[in-house]
Amino acid sequence: MAVTVLIVANDQTATTSYASFFGKKEFTVVAAHSGRQAIAEAKAHNLDAIVVDASSLRLNCKGLCRKLKSASFAPLILIALPSAKVDSSIAAAAVMHKPVAGKKLVARVKSTIDSRPPRTLTAGKLALDLEKHKLTRGSKIFSLTPKEFVLLKLLMERAGQLVTRQALMRQVWETEYMGDTRTLDVHIRWLREKVEDNPSQPQRLVTARGEGYKIVNEDS
Repeated sequence: MAVTVLIVANDQTATTSYASFFGKKEFTVVAAHSGRQAIAEAKAHNLDAIVVDASSLRLNCKGLCRKLKSASFAPLILIALPSAKVDSSIAAAAVMHKPVAGKKLVARVKSTIDSRPPRTLTAGKLALDLEKHKLTRGSKIFSLTPKEFVLLKLLMERAGQLVTRQALMRQVWETEYMGDTRTLDVHIRWLREKVEDNPSQPQRLVTARGEGYKIVNEDS
Protein backbone atom coordinates (compact mmCIF):
# COMPACT_ATOMS: atom_id res chain seq x y z
CA MET A 1 0.00 0.00 0.00
CA ALA A 2 1.33 3.43 -0.95
CA VAL A 3 2.38 5.85 1.75
CA THR A 4 0.38 9.10 1.62
CA VAL A 5 2.36 12.31 2.17
CA LEU A 6 0.96 15.84 2.33
CA ILE A 7 3.36 18.54 1.14
CA VAL A 8 2.58 22.11 2.17
CA ALA A 9 4.29 25.08 0.50
CA ASN A 10 3.20 28.47 -0.77
CA ASP A 11 3.75 27.88 -4.46
CA GLN A 12 3.20 25.06 -6.89
CA THR A 13 6.82 25.08 -8.01
CA ALA A 14 7.97 24.14 -4.52
CA THR A 15 5.41 21.37 -4.02
CA THR A 16 6.14 19.97 -7.49
CA SER A 17 9.84 19.94 -6.70
CA TYR A 18 9.38 18.11 -3.41
CA ALA A 19 6.83 15.71 -4.92
CA SER A 20 9.32 14.70 -7.61
CA PHE A 21 11.51 13.13 -4.91
CA PHE A 22 8.88 10.54 -4.04
CA GLY A 23 8.41 7.50 -6.27
CA LYS A 24 4.84 7.07 -7.50
CA LYS A 25 4.80 3.33 -6.79
CA GLU A 26 5.69 3.78 -3.14
CA PHE A 27 4.13 7.17 -2.34
CA THR A 28 0.92 9.07 -2.97
CA VAL A 29 1.63 12.81 -2.74
CA VAL A 30 -1.02 15.40 -1.90
CA ALA A 31 -0.13 19.09 -2.28
CA ALA A 32 -1.47 22.18 -0.53
CA HIS A 33 -0.55 25.80 -1.19
CA SER A 34 -2.28 27.52 1.74
CA GLY A 35 -3.02 26.86 5.37
CA ARG A 36 -6.73 26.43 4.70
CA GLN A 37 -6.10 23.94 1.90
CA ALA A 38 -3.59 22.04 4.06
CA ILE A 39 -6.15 21.58 6.86
CA ALA A 40 -8.79 20.44 4.37
CA GLU A 41 -6.42 17.89 2.81
CA ALA A 42 -5.33 16.63 6.25
CA LYS A 43 -8.95 15.96 7.15
CA ALA A 44 -9.77 14.39 3.77
CA HIS A 45 -6.89 11.89 3.60
CA ASN A 46 -5.50 9.17 5.82
CA LEU A 47 -2.03 10.69 5.91
CA ASP A 48 1.19 8.94 6.87
CA ALA A 49 3.37 12.07 7.00
CA ILE A 50 3.14 15.84 6.49
CA VAL A 51 6.01 17.89 5.05
CA VAL A 52 5.73 21.65 5.69
CA ASP A 53 8.05 24.13 3.99
CA ALA A 54 8.04 26.67 6.82
CA SER A 55 10.28 29.04 4.88
CA SER A 56 7.70 29.58 2.15
CA LEU A 57 4.62 30.16 4.25
CA ARG A 58 3.17 33.65 4.54
CA LEU A 59 1.22 32.68 7.62
CA ASN A 60 1.62 31.60 11.21
CA CYS A 61 3.54 28.33 10.90
CA LYS A 62 3.04 27.56 14.58
CA GLY A 63 -0.71 27.95 14.29
CA LEU A 64 -0.88 25.91 11.11
CA CYS A 65 1.13 23.05 12.59
CA ARG A 66 -1.08 23.01 15.69
CA LYS A 67 -4.17 22.72 13.50
CA LEU A 68 -2.56 20.03 11.34
CA LYS A 69 -1.76 17.97 14.43
CA SER A 70 -5.40 18.25 15.49
CA ALA A 71 -6.63 17.26 12.03
CA SER A 72 -4.23 14.35 11.50
CA PHE A 73 -2.11 11.97 13.52
CA ALA A 74 0.56 12.02 10.81
CA PRO A 75 4.02 13.18 11.97
CA LEU A 76 5.25 16.61 10.86
CA ILE A 77 8.54 17.16 9.03
CA LEU A 78 9.49 20.84 8.80
CA ILE A 79 11.77 22.33 6.16
CA ALA A 80 13.32 25.59 7.37
CA LEU A 81 15.91 28.13 6.33
CA PRO A 82 19.47 27.42 7.56
CA SER A 83 19.37 30.19 10.16
CA ALA A 84 15.78 29.62 11.29
CA LYS A 85 14.98 28.65 14.86
CA VAL A 86 11.97 26.35 15.09
CA ASP A 87 9.61 26.86 18.02
CA SER A 88 9.84 23.74 20.20
CA SER A 89 6.09 23.92 20.92
CA ILE A 90 5.42 22.87 17.32
CA ALA A 91 6.65 19.40 18.32
CA ALA A 92 7.78 18.46 14.83
CA ALA A 93 8.95 14.89 14.38
CA ALA A 94 11.91 16.17 12.36
CA VAL A 95 13.38 19.47 11.15
CA MET A 96 15.46 19.74 7.97
CA HIS A 97 17.28 22.86 6.87
CA LYS A 98 17.60 24.06 3.27
CA PRO A 99 18.94 23.06 0.86
CA VAL A 100 17.24 19.68 1.18
CA ALA A 101 18.47 16.75 -0.90
CA GLY A 102 15.70 14.58 -2.33
CA LYS A 103 17.10 11.27 -1.05
CA LYS A 104 17.55 12.69 2.45
CA LEU A 105 14.00 14.02 2.54
CA VAL A 106 12.54 10.68 1.46
CA ALA A 107 14.75 8.82 3.96
CA ARG A 108 13.67 11.16 6.77
CA VAL A 109 10.00 10.71 5.90
CA LYS A 110 10.40 6.92 5.92
CA SER A 111 12.28 6.86 9.23
CA THR A 112 9.75 9.21 10.83
CA ILE A 113 6.86 7.00 9.74
CA ASP A 114 8.63 3.88 11.01
CA SER A 115 9.23 5.46 14.43
CA ARG A 116 5.80 7.03 14.92
CA PRO A 117 3.86 6.05 18.05
CA PRO A 118 0.90 3.63 18.02
CA ARG A 119 -2.21 4.93 16.30
CA THR A 120 -4.51 3.77 19.07
CA LEU A 121 -4.74 5.15 22.58
CA THR A 122 -6.06 2.80 25.26
CA ALA A 123 -7.22 3.28 28.82
CA GLY A 124 -8.91 0.30 30.42
CA LYS A 125 -11.86 -0.69 28.23
CA LEU A 126 -11.52 2.41 26.08
CA ALA A 127 -9.65 2.44 22.76
CA LEU A 128 -9.37 5.63 20.70
CA ASP A 129 -8.57 5.20 17.00
CA LEU A 130 -6.36 8.18 16.17
CA GLU A 131 -6.83 7.77 12.43
CA LYS A 132 -10.57 7.18 12.13
CA HIS A 133 -11.49 9.34 15.14
CA LYS A 134 -13.63 6.57 16.61
CA LEU A 135 -13.94 5.35 20.17
CA THR A 136 -14.38 1.70 21.09
CA ARG A 137 -15.82 0.77 24.48
CA GLY A 138 -16.02 -2.98 24.78
CA SER A 139 -17.99 -4.14 21.73
CA LYS A 140 -19.48 -0.69 21.00
CA ILE A 141 -18.01 1.78 18.51
CA PHE A 142 -18.76 5.51 18.62
CA SER A 143 -18.04 8.28 16.14
CA LEU A 144 -16.65 11.51 17.58
CA THR A 145 -17.02 15.12 16.53
CA PRO A 146 -13.72 16.98 15.91
CA LYS A 147 -13.85 18.71 19.32
CA GLU A 148 -14.88 15.50 21.11
CA PHE A 149 -11.92 13.71 19.54
CA VAL A 150 -9.36 16.36 20.50
CA LEU A 151 -10.76 16.59 24.03
CA LEU A 152 -10.81 12.83 24.60
CA LYS A 153 -7.38 12.38 23.03
CA LEU A 154 -5.92 14.94 25.41
CA LEU A 155 -7.53 13.27 28.42
CA MET A 156 -6.53 9.74 27.38
CA GLU A 157 -2.95 10.79 26.70
CA ARG A 158 -2.86 11.75 30.37
CA ALA A 159 -4.94 8.87 31.72
CA GLY A 160 -4.76 8.74 35.49
CA GLN A 161 -3.81 12.44 35.69
CA LEU A 162 -5.99 15.46 36.39
CA VAL A 163 -6.20 17.84 33.43
CA THR A 164 -7.25 21.32 34.49
CA ARG A 165 -10.14 23.21 32.94
CA GLN A 166 -7.68 25.93 31.94
CA ALA A 167 -5.49 23.44 30.06
CA LEU A 168 -8.49 21.95 28.26
CA MET A 169 -9.84 25.34 27.19
CA ARG A 170 -6.41 26.44 26.02
CA GLN A 171 -5.56 23.31 24.04
CA VAL A 172 -8.96 22.32 22.69
CA TRP A 173 -10.62 25.73 22.16
CA GLU A 174 -7.40 27.75 21.88
CA THR A 175 -8.48 30.36 24.40
CA GLU A 176 -7.28 31.66 27.74
CA TYR A 177 -10.71 33.11 28.54
CA MET A 178 -12.30 31.33 31.48
CA GLY A 179 -15.36 33.54 31.90
CA ASP A 180 -17.66 31.00 30.26
CA THR A 181 -16.67 27.32 30.13
CA ARG A 182 -20.13 25.88 29.56
CA THR A 183 -19.07 24.52 26.18
CA LEU A 184 -16.46 22.38 27.98
CA ASP A 185 -19.09 21.02 30.37
CA VAL A 186 -21.40 20.20 27.45
CA HIS A 187 -18.67 18.32 25.59
CA ILE A 188 -17.76 16.39 28.73
CA ARG A 189 -21.42 15.38 29.06
CA TRP A 190 -21.48 14.23 25.43
CA LEU A 191 -18.28 12.25 25.92
CA ARG A 192 -19.67 10.52 28.99
CA GLU A 193 -22.55 9.21 26.89
CA LYS A 194 -19.92 7.31 24.89
CA VAL A 195 -17.30 6.61 27.54
CA GLU A 196 -19.49 5.49 30.43
CA ASP A 197 -21.71 2.46 30.95
CA ASN A 198 -23.92 4.74 33.04
CA PRO A 199 -23.29 8.41 32.15
CA SER A 200 -25.21 9.65 35.21
CA GLN A 201 -22.72 7.84 37.47
CA PRO A 202 -19.35 8.38 35.76
CA GLN A 203 -16.59 5.94 36.60
CA ARG A 204 -14.15 6.49 33.74
CA LEU A 205 -14.35 10.24 33.05
CA VAL A 206 -14.48 11.83 36.49
CA THR A 207 -14.65 15.39 37.75
CA ALA A 208 -12.42 17.14 40.24
CA ARG A 209 -14.88 19.88 41.16
CA GLY A 210 -13.60 23.34 40.33
CA GLU A 211 -10.33 21.92 38.99
CA GLY A 212 -10.74 19.72 35.93
CA TYR A 213 -11.30 16.19 34.64
CA LYS A 214 -9.52 12.86 34.57
CA ILE A 215 -9.75 9.59 32.66
CA VAL A 216 -9.44 6.78 35.20
CA ASN A 217 -6.84 4.28 34.07
CA GLU A 218 -8.90 1.27 35.10
CA ASP A 219 -7.88 -2.34 34.64
CA SER A 220 -9.18 -3.88 31.46
